[in-house]
Amino acid sequence: MNIKLALANIGGLSNPSKMPCYGYSIPAKYCKTGSKLAKVKGSVCNKCYALDNFYRMPVVENALQLRYEITMRALDNISDRKVWIDSFVYLLNNRKQDLFRWHDAGDIQSVDHLRMIVEVAEQTPQIRHWLPTKESKMVEDYFEIYGSIPSNLSIRLSGNMVDKGSPTKLAVRLGIQTSSVTTKGDHSCVAYKQDGECRDCTMCWDTSNMDTSYPLH
Repeated sequence: MNIKLALANIGGLSNPSKMPCYGYSIPAKYCKTGSKLAKVKGSVCNKCYALDNFYRMPVVENALQLRYEITMRALDNISDRKVWIDSFVYLLNNRKQDLFRWHDAGDIQSVDHLRMIVEVAEQTPQIRHWLPTKESKMVEDYFEIYGSIPSNLSIRLSGNMVDKGSPTKLAVRLGIQTSSVTTKGDHSCVAYKQDGECRDCTMCWDTSNMDTSYPLH
């Protein structure tokens, strides 16, 4: 394994300008819940940034689609799955960053998809992983089957509607975190006070931070 091969095996990493780390993204049009919410006025997905602007550029769309297709093959084939996991583990273990963001575009596709991400987190204990998701049922089903996630993975169940909070009751029961979107000016995210960048803030990766709230943007 080498960096070039590992990147090819997963379709490359994303590098969100806001983040202090690399990420991994697939097309938002494949979001199970998010694609439905995108059509609902007042939902957090109604004006999804990952369905517009930079994400509509052909080179970006092609990269996102490639990652999706590679991920789907990994879910369908055990040898492709091992390559996907091993390549992520190799890349993260050979990067100097200590944070990773899952799905700056897109979302988990199934319980098995979440399981692959968990296996990567388990094998990269020095990395703090952040996975925001609207797939609460998939996460709940995952816990029913597997019981727990590694301590270096922050799964944040995202609220569906603006100013309506987040699925706190389920998150508390599962021992994970949440995120929400507000228009009331009482958000906890500091990025929008510092040119839209996280910089040295790692609140979203912090498993001791129960809820991160973002301004509508």
